Amino acid sequence: MGWVAMAIVGGLLFLYVGRFITIGRLQAELALLHEQERVALALKEQLEARLARSANPETIERLARDLLGLVRPGEEKVIFLEED
Repeated sequence: MGWVAMAIVGGLLFLYVGRFITIGRLQAELALLHEQERVALALKEQLEARLARSANPETIERLARDLLGLVRPGEEKVIFLEED
């Protein structure tokens, strides 16, 4: 009878320790996933802000004027030259 009880207690202890180790591993994995989610959400916010800036009509006009030298219809572009 003593051996049977000890075998049952040993089996239960083995199951408990195994579950405890599994829970610890899963908690570590969950923490890693939460960190990855935080990084992904931060990147998403940065990309959404960048998209909002690039879709802004004032930004588009400024870039067209500064980088491409474009003017609106009816406007004249004046270029000043400096003499040496």
